[in-house]
Parts: sequence; structure tokens; C-alpha cells
Amino acid sequence: GMSGGERRCLLVVLISTRTPAPLATTHARGLTTRGFPQIRIPNMRMANGPRCNNMMMRAGDSAAAGDRVKLHFKILSEEGEEISTTTGPEGDGEPIRFTTGQNAMMPGIENNVIGMKVGEVKTVKVTPDEAFGQPSEENIIKVPTDKLPEGVQIGSVLRMGTQGFPVRVTDLGETEATLDMNHPLAGKNLQFELTLVEAEEAPPGLKELEIETAVAGDGTTFPKPGDLVTVHYTGSLFENGQKFDSSRDRGEPFSFTIGVGQVIKGWDEGVGQMSKGQRATLKIPSELGYGQMGAGSVIPPGSDLVFDVELIDIKSQ
Repeated sequence: GMSGGERRCLLVVLISTRTPAPLATTHARGLTTRGFPQIRIPNMRMANGPRCNNMMMRAGDSAAAGDRVKLHFKILSEEGEEISTTTGPEGDGEPIRFTTGQNAMMPGIENNVIGMKVGEVKTVKVTPDEAFGQPSEENIIKVPTDKLPEGVQIGSVLRMGTQGFPVRVTDLGETEATLDMNHPLAGKNLQFELTLVEAEEAPPGLKELEIETAVAGDGTTFPKPGDLVTVHYTGSLFENGQKFDSSRDRGEPFSFTIGVGQVIKGWDEGVGQMSKGQRATLKIPSELGYGQMGAGSVIPPGSDLVFDVELIDIKSQ
């Protein structure tokens, strides 16, 4: 007696605990983001103007380890037939963005982009280990059929987890269904065509979580793991101050269970050190935020974050 939406939620939770290694996904996440389960970050374009002006744009120069790069990326079969491309069918797709040298991408991308010049196009042959890995029996799982969205058939592809990871339905019984979480290209030799669009030195980042108090709290009522906390917050990028989300703009505070991984680590750790009534700025390094995956199109990979957070209420559950 569950709605399709409820079923989908359950399934996402079920499967995202076993999401395989991150792929170079280019679509914005269709689901709510990992960090804030209830919040849909609007799919807006990054304002590239000011960001590029205070960077060293190195056109004509080559990509070095630790650079932030933009790359168009085409997957071809071993024989050279196109399978997919970031440019999209209309030719207006967004390039992928990542910081080199941090294993954010498949080795076939990571290892080959270093040394490329901006504007250069390079085609490389890649083995499964440099691409989508080998298929594994562990990635074939059984789930209760009633947890699948309505209308699913054998051969249906479902999008799972925070990355919208494609999962194929390979068997469908009355009570139990089999899902293959192996990537469709696992085990295949491929070619990658890489086009380096941009390379710039990444700005110096935050080394650790910083908390700056604007308004003192009561100093005695602190949240414990498992408590339900209610906050108002505004989130922006550390690098350029661009706001990407705000509960204040929506006019309703945000509640979450603290200390159980429901939100990004920087929130669990930062809000956990605040007392009731406190308002503080949390400066969060990317590894305590969205890391090398970023979030949709609004938080680029490797972004440090700044949150203005007010701790409104704490309830034991």
C-alpha cells in the first residue's frame, strides 16, 4: 500500500549503501542530494565569470597534477563506435569538472589528462581496469519486488543512489527481483576521446573545519548523536561566495538527525559543537562536504563550503 514515490525512496536507500565506484556522471543528480536529504538544490549554472578572472587561466599551457580541469569526454567501443559523450546529442552538454590527482575519475581519464594542452584532443585505448572495472557477482543483488517502482519489467534500467547510478532489472519474480549493479561497460576494452577545455590552478583550500561564532548560544544545551536538531542556514562556496542554498530564503527551518551521517560530515561535526541559540559560520573543507563528486551543477568537485548556521532547537528522539 505504498505510493511509487515511497517505494522509490526505500529502494534508493537500499541500494545507495552499495553504490559502486563513482563514474564520470555528467547529469545533475535527479534525486535530492546526499548531504541534505530533504533539499533539492536548484539546477542552476555556475557563474563562471568572476571565478575565472581571479584564477590563473592557462590556455595553451598543459594540465598538471592538482589542477582544476574541464574536460569533454567521449566513450567509444574498442572498434571506435561512439557509445556516449558529454557533449550530448545537441552538442551543448556540460564538460565534466574535477581536480586532477585526487582519483576523482577513472584511471583512463586521470592518467591521460595530465600533460594535455588546453584545446588538445586525445584518443586513448583503455582496459577494463582503467575504465569501468570487471563485472562482479557481488554487484548482482536480490531485493523484494514490492520495493521496486511500479511498471518495472525485466530489462528496465533504474537510477539508484546519490549518483543516479544505472541498475538493470535482470529477473522479476512475485516476491523477489534480481538487480545487476555492474556497469553495462564493465569488462570491456574501450577508447576514450578526451578534449581539454580548461585547466587552472586550484585555489588554496581549507585544511580543517573552522567555526566562527556570531551569536553565542546558551553554552549548556549541546546536541548528542541521534538528537533531532532544527537549524536555519545559508550555504555558499568558499572560493567566490556564491550562494547555492538557503533555508532562510524558503522561510522554513531544516531539521535532521545529528551524528548519524544524514548530512555532510562538516555539519555533523560543526553543528555538534554548537549550543542551542548559537549562530555561527562553519567553514567546511571539501572532504567534509561533497568531496570530489560535488553536487549537481551548483557545487563543483573539490569545493570548500561556508554555512551560516543558527541552531534553533534540539530534541531527544
